[in-house]
Formats: sequence, C-alpha cells, structure tokens
Amino acid sequence: MKPPPPDVLVIGGGVIGCAAAFFLAREGLRTAIVEERGLAYGASGAAAGMLAPIGEGLGAGPLLSLGLASLDVFPALCAELRELGGVDAEYEPSGILRVARDAAEAAALRGSLDALAGGDAAALGLVWLDADESRRLAPGLAPEIAGAIWSPREGHVRSRSLTRAYATAAIAEGAELATGVHVESFVLDGDRVVGVRTRGEMRAAGAIVLCAGAWSAGPCSDLGPRPLPIAPVRGQVLGLEPPADAARQATIVWGGETYLVPKRDGSVIVGATEEDAGFDCRVTADGVEALAAGAKSLVPDLARATFRGAFAGLRPAFPDRLPAIGPWPGLRGLFLATGHHRNGVLLSPETGRLVADLVRGKALPPEAAALSPERLGLSGTPDA
Repeated sequence: MKPPPPDVLVIGGGVIGCAAAFFLAREGLRTAIVEERGLAYGASGAAAGMLAPIGEGLGAGPLLSLGLASLDVFPALCAELRELGGVDAEYEPSGILRVARDAAEAAALRGSLDALAGGDAAALGLVWLDADESRRLAPGLAPEIAGAIWSPREGHVRSRSLTRAYATAAIAEGAELATGVHVESFVLDGDRVVGVRTRGEMRAAGAIVLCAGAWSAGPCSDLGPRPLPIAPVRGQVLGLEPPADAARQATIVWGGETYLVPKRDGSVIVGATEEDAGFDCRVTADGVEALAAGAKSLVPDLARATFRGAFAGLRPAFPDRLPAIGPWPGLRGLFLATGHHRNGVLLSPETGRLVADLVRGKALPPEAAALSPERLGLSGTPDA
C-alpha cells in the first residue's frame, strides 16, 4: 500500500532546509526533505560557520534580534542534535575580536560600539580593548593593530557538520530524506499548492517549504508574472594550517573584510569574498590572493601557513539582503524560508522555529514581520 504523502515537503538540503525539517519533525509532522545535489552542497558547505549577529554589524532591526535569539539557543540545540543524530556541529563560544588596523579605524570602530549592538553595547557584553589587551586574547595579531571590540558572546560551528546534524536529527524524529531530486514546478489545485513536479513524477504534500537557497527561483516560474527576485552572491573561503610554532588563536579575528575562524582541528578558515558572478561557483586566483593577503595582514604568521584548500559557495540574496520567511502571498500551502545571504547558519534555529509555527497556522511574530515575502511584490496568480 502506498504511504500517505508527507504533511510537509521541504525543498533544499542546506542548513535552512535541514533546520526547518528538524523543527517540523520535532513537532510531530510527517516531514520529507528533497535535495537535488547533496546535503550542504551550496553556501552551507562553504561557510565559515560564524555565529556573529554583532560582528556582522547588522545593527538594530529584525536580523539582529533574530540573530541574538538564535545565538542564545545554540549551546543546548547542538547538544540536542548530537544526542538525537550523533553528529557534532563543533559549537565553540570563542568570542570575536573586531580589530582596528590603525588609529583612524580604531576611532571609528570604538565609536560604533552602540550601533553594532542595536543601541546597548553593555547589555551584550561588548567592550573596547586597547592593542595590548587585544594581543592577550590573540597573541599573533599584527603589530599595526590599534585595538579591538571584544564580543564574548559570539562564536562558530562547522557549517557542513551543523547541516548534517540537523538532517540526522530530523531523520531520528521520523523525517525522510531524498537526494538527486530536481523540483521543476509546483502543482496547484485552485489557490492551494498541493505538490511538486519532479523529473518523472508528482510528489504530493500537505504543505511545501521552499528552502533552495540561490536556486529558489527555479520552481517558481509559473506562480505569477514576477519572478522570485533572488540572486546568487559568490563567497570564497580558504582553509589554512598555521605553522607549528605560531601562537594558537582561540578567538575569531575580524578586520576589514577578512575574518579568521579557528577550528578544533587547528585549522583556520579565512573568509570571505562577496562577488556578483552569477551561478559560477568556481574558486579564482584573485579570490585566493585577496583572502591570503587579508589573513597575513591580521596575523603575520599565517604567511607561513600550509594551504589546506579553497572553497566557494553561492549565498542567496534578495535586493534588500533580508531573508524571506512566510507564506507565498495569495497561495495556500507554500511557504518560503530562503534568501539568508550571509546569515543562514546563524539564523537557522529561529528560521526553523518560525517555519514550524507558520505551517501549524501561526502568524509571524512582530519582530519577524519585516521578513514577510509580501514585501517582494509576489503574486499568487498562476500564469495562464
């Protein structure tokens, strides 16, 4: 006998899709994930894994408030995921040093403390450290460093491991995962989306959550006269192995456009470029050169580091750089959770929680109202 269709079909096996599937399955909903390429294929597989709502300089607004809420749940969440699925996301509450590379930058950065924290630096534990205090936290800093903002609450995970942790925990809660599935379009019955068309079959579902990252526009072409305005933004990162005699960095160091994220195995992830390259996900010589130069300008010992690899991912971005979380306007049964740009790893817990609430009939809370897909001018009227 053919099994009943899932309550929810999640499209996309990145960190957002797998987080959504976990929170849905944890609520007892029959959940299925379909992914065309493989878990963490896109941006989730190349991200440095930072949990940095303050370090990203988001300022007051929905991303900062949701980012701080997500940040607070990561310790317990990662423990729960490890217990359920056996995958360690390598959560590290390392803190972040946002460094100034000269006196002028120090004055500007120090003056931005409250703005970074949404108006209350002290409440988030942000403090200004002079050059000597900064080097006590990160002994290898370049001599030009003039000081830093210390943000002790922030940290990092292994992005690819976090994605797998969500997926295995979702499966432990009863979810199903299928890879190699290309979703071509949605199946409608009036104003309700009742399934998806894939190569060779129709998959029915009670509700569908679109979490396909930079590829989210593909299945939506028949949903109205205006395409989903999402675009890929290429980000390249390096993996380095510091020399054995270098001072070990335990905290994230961020200066200018470069950040250094130390991982448990002793490696350092250097990120990240931000490039309009379409769907070209290749690593470039210019990208590698710029990242390597940025790394050694912050920590000179990294000029002697061993090269472990270079990676690129395509971040999904809407024009306003805010994610879209909520129902597709004018249609029932279709929800968006995509466009997280640089913040998918960080926002995955809150996005997963919001998706589970939305599918069960709850509205977006006031702090997330600005993320509603209604702002994108989408239409629920199918093309003729």
